Amino acid sequence: MKPSIGMCWLYAITKYGYVMSLEDVFRAIEDARRLGFTLFEMEGVGPQLHTEAENKQAIKKRCTEAGLKIMNFVPVLPDLTSTDEAKRKAALADFRLGCEIANFLEADMVELDSYYPPFYEVKPYDISRDFSYAYQPPKMKVEPGFDFWKYFKEVVVDSVARCTDFAASHGLRLCIEPRVWETVSSVWGLEVLMREVNSKNLGAVFETAHFACQRTALVQAAEMMGKRIFYVHASDSDYSSEDHLEIGKGLIDWEILLKALEKQNFDGVFGIDIGGSPRMRDSIDGMYLRSRTYLQNVIAGTPAIRT
Repeated sequence: MKPSIGMCWLYAITKYGYVMSLEDVFRAIEDARRLGFTLFEMEGVGPQLHTEAENKQAIKKRCTEAGLKIMNFVPVLPDLTSTDEAKRKAALADFRLGCEIANFLEADMVELDSYYPPFYEVKPYDISRDFSYAYQPPKMKVEPGFDFWKYFKEVVVDSVARCTDFAASHGLRLCIEPRVWETVSSVWGLEVLMREVNSKNLGAVFETAHFACQRTALVQAAEMMGKRIFYVHASDSDYSSEDHLEIGKGLIDWEILLKALEKQNFDGVFGIDIGGSPRMRDSIDGMYLRSRTYLQNVIAGTPAIRT
């Protein structure tokens, strides 16, 4: 069975902003329909999650009318890895709510990020501000009493394990996205986390742009993650920044990557994950359409032409 292709929520973030109104969520659903996608990723960023919970019937109706299948739902909750136990407890309750939404929308998976340790003074992907990539290292501080491995074990691993169990209890798989500057940012970070959690219900988002900008060999990443790859976030990269570029406009060898994933019997979804920069807003539709065609050609074995 060949992989399929869907649209990631980064499209909606690029057009409408990080934390959206219900009307913007509806507009994103209509955009996916208009562009001819049938598989769709949704996010619930901070307070947006509760708006989506309150309006889940209307959202499901819009998706059904648009012919969209929700492939993945992402509750974006940075406090899941907070050192403040009360904040973490509230975020875990919200993640459970996210699982309820995902189940209601008949999604296959929920997704989690590892967020950031407490020594950051400037938080990457801060949901209180507009979405942006961190082109410069975020400002950090040294905490005299902070023990990273204690934090990793007692906060990150514990929260991810709990979220993995919440997902399983709702009939969902959980995938972890490795993002630059976060606690689990690399394929090696994924490996350590997965060994600690030790659950077959936990897998990886194969994040091409974040791996590439860290100079990760994508074939090695595929070999390491193997059948634990639940999902691919597909965007191109110039191997020098976090920019999620139009597929075929960067340096990733998509034919070789597909062969590496085929070796692992990957037959899931390539979610096109382009955008994140305001300068891409006006041309985002064409980028998604051309990227889909490029991926379709690679999957079909037709030579893909870089432009």
